[in-house]
Amino acid sequence: MISLSAAQRRIWFLQTRDPEDTTLNSCAVFRLRGAFDIGRLRAAVADVVARHEILRSTYCCDGDDEPRRVVRPTAAPAWQEADLRDLATAGRDRRAEVLIRREAGRPFDLTVETPLRCTVIRTGETEYILALVVHAIGWDEQSWEPFCAEVGARYDGRELSPVPVVAAEAESDAGLDHWRDVLTPLPQPVDLPGRIPPAVTATLRTASTRVALPDDLAEQVETFARAAGTTTFAVLLAAYDVLVHRYTAATDFLVCVPASTRPDAPGSGIGYFGNTLLLRSTLDPAAGFDDHVRVVGERVADALQHRRVGIDRVVAELNPERTGGRDGLELLARMEFAVRRSASFGFEGIDAEPMELGNPTTRMPLSLTVVTDPGAARVEIAYQADEFDVRIIERFLAHYLRVLDAAVREPHRRIAELDIFGSRDRDAILELSRGELVDVAPATLVELFERRVAADPDTIAVAAPDADLELSYGELNRRANRLAHNLIRQGIGTEDVVALHMGTSVEFVIGVLAVLKSGAAYLPIDPAYPPDRAEFLLADARPAAVFGIADLRAAESDASDLPDHDPVDAERVRPLRPGHLAYVIYTSGSTGAPKGVPVSHAAIAEHLDGFCAQWDMTAADRLLQSSSVGFDASLLDVFVTLTLGACLVVPKPDAFDDIPYVAEVISRCGVTVLHMVPSLLSTLLMLPEIHHWRALRHVPVGGEALYGEVADRFAGHFDAELRNHYGPTEAVVSSTHFTVEGPQGTRIVPIGYPNRNVHLYLLDERLQLVPTGAAGEIYLGGSQLARGYLHRAGASAERFVADPFTPGGRLYRTGDLARRNGDGELEFLGRADEQVQVRGYRIELAEVQAAVAAHPDVGQCVVAAVSDPAIGSVLAAYVVPAPGVDVVDFDAVRAHAAAVLPRFMIPAAFASIDEIPLTEHGKLDRLALPQPELAGAELFREPGTAVEIRIAEMFGQMFGRERIGADDSFFELGGHSLLAVRLLAWVRTEFGVRIGVRELFGNPTVSGLATRVEVRTAHEAPVEVY
Repeated sequence: MISLSAAQRRIWFLQTRDPEDTTLNSCAVFRLRGAFDIGRLRAAVADVVARHEILRSTYCCDGDDEPRRVVRPTAAPAWQEADLRDLATAGRDRRAEVLIRREAGRPFDLTVETPLRCTVIRTGETEYILALVVHAIGWDEQSWEPFCAEVGARYDGRELSPVPVVAAEAESDAGLDHWRDVLTPLPQPVDLPGRIPPAVTATLRTASTRVALPDDLAEQVETFARAAGTTTFAVLLAAYDVLVHRYTAATDFLVCVPASTRPDAPGSGIGYFGNTLLLRSTLDPAAGFDDHVRVVGERVADALQHRRVGIDRVVAELNPERTGGRDGLELLARMEFAVRRSASFGFEGIDAEPMELGNPTTRMPLSLTVVTDPGAARVEIAYQADEFDVRIIERFLAHYLRVLDAAVREPHRRIAELDIFGSRDRDAILELSRGELVDVAPATLVELFERRVAADPDTIAVAAPDADLELSYGELNRRANRLAHNLIRQGIGTEDVVALHMGTSVEFVIGVLAVLKSGAAYLPIDPAYPPDRAEFLLADARPAAVFGIADLRAAESDASDLPDHDPVDAERVRPLRPGHLAYVIYTSGSTGAPKGVPVSHAAIAEHLDGFCAQWDMTAADRLLQSSSVGFDASLLDVFVTLTLGACLVVPKPDAFDDIPYVAEVISRCGVTVLHMVPSLLSTLLMLPEIHHWRALRHVPVGGEALYGEVADRFAGHFDAELRNHYGPTEAVVSSTHFTVEGPQGTRIVPIGYPNRNVHLYLLDERLQLVPTGAAGEIYLGGSQLARGYLHRAGASAERFVADPFTPGGRLYRTGDLARRNGDGELEFLGRADEQVQVRGYRIELAEVQAAVAAHPDVGQCVVAAVSDPAIGSVLAAYVVPAPGVDVVDFDAVRAHAAAVLPRFMIPAAFASIDEIPLTEHGKLDRLALPQPELAGAELFREPGTAVEIRIAEMFGQMFGRERIGADDSFFELGGHSLLAVRLLAWVRTEFGVRIGVRELFGNPTVSGLATRVEVRTAHEAPVEVY
C-alpha cells in the first residue's frame, strides 16, 4: 500500500465525508466520425491503463485509519457500450446525453473502483460518442494531454516510450509565513451575486452555462498581455476581479485558483499533481485597469513561488471558524477562477470533436473558467444550482466579456468607470427602476377630501365603536371646517405648523383635517413619547399652536358659532397651493436627535392617487386605524380611506396593547382592510377568532420584513389580497408594492416594484447602476419626496442628492440595501448605515447610543440590532463602564433610557464589555461583539404551580429557551411590546382570561403573571374561545 500525497488526502477526505458527492468527477466527451474500431480503442485504453499505476489504483484505510493507495496489477477500467442506431435520428443525441450524464453523475466508490470510466455510444454507421469520466484523486487537468496522446498513439499502432518516474514537488511549510502574511487579517466574505435564499436542505447540485469568447477579443487580450509584459492569465483574472467588485462593491476578497505542482518537464505523467492557491484580490476603483493587471501579475507570480504549501496547511494556519457543515476552504473563499484548454484526441483517419456534455462540477459556489482553445475559445461558469438564479449567472457571464472588452480597449481607464452594461442592458435596468409614469394634476389633501364630501356627504366616514360615535362625511367636514376657521382667525396659515399632541382618536382626524384646511401643516406627537422627546419636537418644529385632545375640544366649543363651509383662499391668511407644506413627521436621528421630515401636499396627494388606484375600496369598506399617529403609515389609514369614500374605524387609545380587544373590534365592525406591520399580522394570525373575519378583503403591510411563513399562514386563512410595501418617511410612506401570490416558503417576501411615478435606483457608492442580482443602495426619486430635513441644511444635502438620470431631479439616499432578482422583483437586504429597523420602526442607533451613554455609569456604548430566532430583531446595548465603576446597574441605565426614548427604542438586552472592538482599520468590528444574553433570573427557582409551569413553558417556546424559572422576567428575557400582546393573546387562548399589557408590565415574571391569571380565573367567568 502506498501513502497518499497531502492533496490526495484532502480529496479522500472530501469524498468520504459525502460518498454521494460527484463534484470531484470530471467528464470529457468527444464525437468521433469515420471508420472507427471500438475494439482497437478498448485495447488502446487498456494498454495506457496498464502503463500507469494511478489508473489501476483503489483506496482504503490501514489499521491506523490512514488512507492508502492500493495498486491492482491487472485492473481494467470500467467500460460500457451502447448502440442507438435503432432510435430516430433526433432522439439519438438526447438519449446519449442521458447515458453520459448518468455516468458522470454517479459517485465513485474508491475502495473498489479505479478512477476511470469509459463509455462508447454508437449513433450512426460511422459516428460515435466517447465519454470519459475520471476522479480527481488520480487525475488533474494536465493529465488529459498525455492520456489522449497515448491512447491515440496505441490506437494507431505506435509504440510508446517508457513511463517517466514523476513525483509531485514535495509539500513544504517553508512558505507558510508568506501565506499567513498575505492572507491575514482575512477579508470579509463576499456576498455573491444572485444568491437564492437558502432552502431547508441545500445540495451540491451543479449547473453550468457558457458563452463564446470572440476571436478578436481573445487576440486583443494576448496583444495587451504582451505589451504589458504579463500573462494572459493575469489579464483574464484582473477582469474577473473588476467584475466581482462591480457586483459586490468588495475591494478585498479571496479567489481560489487551481495550480499544478508537477515538474515543468515533458511527459510529466498522469495523476493528481494539484494544489489550490488562495489569491487575495485587492483593487483600487480609482486605479487604471493596466495598473491592476500589473498588481495581479505580481501576486500570481508570487503565489506560484509558494505553491508547494498545501492548501490544507494554509487553511489550518488561518483556522476559520467551521459553521454550517462547511470545511475551512469553503468558508474562506466562495469563488474560483481558472484558465485551461480542452482535451483533444488524434486518431488516424478519424475526426474527433469535443462535445459539451456531461455533468458540470464545482466545489465552489461559483467557478469561472476561460477555455483558450484556438478558434473555439469560450468562458464557462459552473455554479451550485441551489444557490443561484441561472438568469443572473448568464448576465454575469455576459458582463465578464463586456468588462474584458472595455478593459483591453481602454486599459488606462479607471476601474470604477469601466462599462459593464451595453445600452440595451442599461435601458432595461432603467425601465425596471421606474414605476408606471402617469400624469397627475397637482392637488392638496384638502381638495381630495372635499371632493369625496361633495360626492358622498351622507356616507359614514368615521366610526368609533367604543364611543358609540359615527360621523358622516358631511358631519366630519363641518366640524373640521369650524375648527379651521378658528385657526385662521388666530392668524395660522400656509407654512405654519400646528402640533397635535394626541393619540389615535376621532379628535385627531378632525384636528388633522382642520389644520390642513386652514392652510397649515400638522405635526403629530404621540402622547406615549417621553416628555423630553415631546419637548424636543416642539422646540425643533416651532409650531404656531399645540393641541391636546382637551385643547381641541375646547377649540371646537369656541368655534361653535363659526361658519361650517369649506374655507377658501380669500378667507385664509395665505392661499393654499399643492406645493405648500402638509405635515412634518419626525424620524430617528443619526446625530442623537430626531429629524423632522416636511412633506408637501403635492407629494402626498400624488402618492395617495397611486395607492388608491391599486384598491377598489367603496363605501362598504371599513379600514381599522392601526398605525401610531407619529408613524407616517397613519397617513394612509386616514387619507386612503377618506379619499375613496370608505369608513375609518377608530379604536380606543393604545388598542394594540390589547390584542383580544382588536380581534373583537375587527369582528364586530366588519373590518375589510387592515394596514399594519408584518409582525403584528403574525400576532393576529395566532388568534382563534381569525376565522370570523370573513369580510377582510385587503391587507397592505410594510415597515419591516414580511417572512414567507407569515404570508403562507395568511393565505391559509383568507382569500384577501396581501400586499407588501416598502418606503421611508422621506419618500412619502410607501415607494414599492408587491402582491403576494402563491406559496412563499422560507424566503423573505420581495418588496416588489416601484410605485407609480416613483424612481427607485439601486446604485453603488459612485451613483452607478448595479447589475441585476447585485446589492445596491436604494435611491428614491420622482415628485413624491420630502423637501429635506427641517432646519437641517447639512443633513438634507447629505441625503437628498442630484439625480444623475433625470436633469434637475433629486434622489433620496435611503441607506437601505436591495437587489433585483431574476424576475425583476426587488428584495430588501437590510441597512447600509447605522440605521436599523426593529418591529417596523426605523431607528438610528446613534440616537439610542447617545441616550444610553448619557448615564453616569456608562463610559462608552455601542448599540446593535441582533437577531434572535425566537423573538426576532431586538436592540442590544454594549456598555464599557465609566472609570471607577465596577458593575453597571443595567436596570438604572434602562430606566434612564426610557425617560428620553420611545418604548420601541429601548434596548432589550445589555452587556458589559471591557472595550469597544475595532477592526484593523480602526472601525467598529460588529462581528466581534459578543452575542448578548437576554437576561434571566440570577437565582433559579423552579415553577411550582400548574399555571406557573405552563407559563414557563410558554416563555420557553417564545424565547427559544429550555430552562425558565419562576422569577424570570418577560422583559429581561427580551420581550417587547409586540411580543407582549402576542403572549397575552396566547394566555387568553390557554386560560380563558384577559390580562392587559399594563398588568404584564407590572407583573413580568412567570410567577407574577401566573398570579394574575389565577386571580382572574377565580373572579371572572372564562372567556369563550372559538
